[in-house]
Amino acid sequence: MSDHAVAALRRSIAGLESVSVSLGGEASFSLGHAAADAALGPLRRHALHEIVAAAHQAPAATGFVAGLIARLERRPVVWLRQDSAGAEGGELYAPGLAAFGLDPDRVLAVRGRDPLAVLKAAGDAFPRGNDPRSGIGAVVIELEGAPACLDLTASRRLVLAARDAGATAFLLRLGSSPAPSAATIRWSVSAAPSEGRMRAHGPGRPSFAVTVLRNRHGATGQWVMEWDSHAYSFREPLPVALVPAPAHRPDQTQPGRIRSGNIAEAWPAARRASG
Repeated sequence: MSDHAVAALRRSIAGLESVSVSLGGEASFSLGHAAADAALGPLRRHALHEIVAAAHQAPAATGFVAGLIARLERRPVVWLRQDSAGAEGGELYAPGLAAFGLDPDRVLAVRGRDPLAVLKAAGDAFPRGNDPRSGIGAVVIELEGAPACLDLTASRRLVLAARDAGATAFLLRLGSSPAPSAATIRWSVSAAPSEGRMRAHGPGRPSFAVTVLRNRHGATGQWVMEWDSHAYSFREPLPVALVPAPAHRPDQTQPGRIRSGNIAEAWPAARRASG
């Protein structure tokens, strides 16, 4: 990233900081998903959260990160990503981010030509000082694969930057298996069938298969989570509504046919946070 680009980034961040809104500096946040919250306990703000996902799961991972940010922060967000990220998973989509409770007007999207440029930009994205009531609230570092520059030392720098700045860092790693890092918690995310609102005969809520692979301050586990765009909260999926077969009719099932009334087709997860 050139000196001119870095200077422009700093000016943009300064502009966002001038209109930032504080949540009061709480030290933790929750998902809203009863079972996951009970197992994981309060989740740390001002820490490094690592999210890993397969390359073709980029929309699901993006939506999950947007939901996490909506749960913990109303201050401005800097979203850093590689130039190639848009070609693989689509560009950030403003209406999609809004559906996850993340106001596009407070998101500054910055692209770097390669992983090293993105990591360098992250160093300038975190606000200076240690007052959690001011400046940028969250920084997303979106990288593809397993670049050599993203080693344990680099992740430790992100941990310290987030702590000192009073911001939360999200390391979004696409198309790579988990690797050593200093992250407080590591999430694995993929899309899950949306099981809610079957009676409406339309797409249900965005749904995620979430596994906590590592948690320095609590338990691990796996859950299916739906996003409630009205409550801006993750929740447990609603039961699938099945249509019972009439008891007074004889069984007319023939080979090669599906018995009427006993099948509920799960709709795929809808609403992508990236277009």
